[in-house]
Amino acid sequence: MGGITPLVTTALPLAGSVVNTVRSASSSSNTSANNAAAQQAAAQQAAAELEYKRQQDAAKAAAEQAALERKYAEERAAAERSAAASEAARQQQAQLAAEAQAREWARQDQLRQQDAEIQRQKDEAARIAAEQARASEMESFQASQTQTLAQLRLSQEAAYLAQEKESQAQLAQLAAAADAAEKRRVEALRQSMSKTRASLGARGVSATDGSGEAILLGLTKDTETDRQNAQAVDQLKKQAIQQNLDAVKRRNLLEQTQLADRQKLEFLSKYF
Repeated sequence: MGGITPLVTTALPLAGSVVNTVRSASSSSNTSANNAAAQQAAAQQAAAELEYKRQQDAAKAAAEQAALERKYAEERAAAERSAAASEAARQQQAQLAAEAQAREWARQDQLRQQDAEIQRQKDEAARIAAEQARASEMESFQASQTQTLAQLRLSQEAAYLAQEKESQAQLAQLAAAADAAEKRRVEALRQSMSKTRASLGARGVSATDGSGEAILLGLTKDTETDRQNAQAVDQLKKQAIQQNLDAVKRRNLLEQTQLADRQKLEFLSKYF
């Protein structure tokens, strides 16, 4: 409407001027001239009216075009605002989705870390339990080996003590037999010397004479030889008894060493 008002304001004075011109001409001319003038004025008025109408139509078209352009501009602005709002909403939704995805990833990562920690703790507990079980088994196995070795030593000690007791009994028997033999030799020597002195006296030979003394010394020497022989035999028997006892001790020690070596090898092959 702002475009129509200037056109109307311009067209109305022009039409009035045409009318005034026609009226002045008609008062100063004849009838035919008046008619021609009237016709011309009417034509001019019609032309003015057409021009006025054209201007009005042009102003109206311009107004309509401006309104249409304003409408299009408003629609474009509305569309742009809607697009911007949609884009903002899309971006916000995308941001919210990205944040939600990031939170979900963080939650899953935390869950994985928790699962990994739980698994690590389980593995550690299993490892510790396995080590404890292995240590307990090793300790039990070593205790069994120690007990076996101790039982061997006890049985060996008992056997050695029995052997030692038997050896002491044998030595005691040897000592008793040696004492008895010595008494018999002394008694035999005494009797032999008594008989020899009696025999020498019967022949008139004195025991202090060279021949008599030689005879008595011979008896004494024979007795001493018997004694030394008996002592040598007894010494050999004592040595044999002691050697047998030492052999038992050495055999026991060898058996202990062999058992300890076997146990060590068995332990190493079982656990290492």
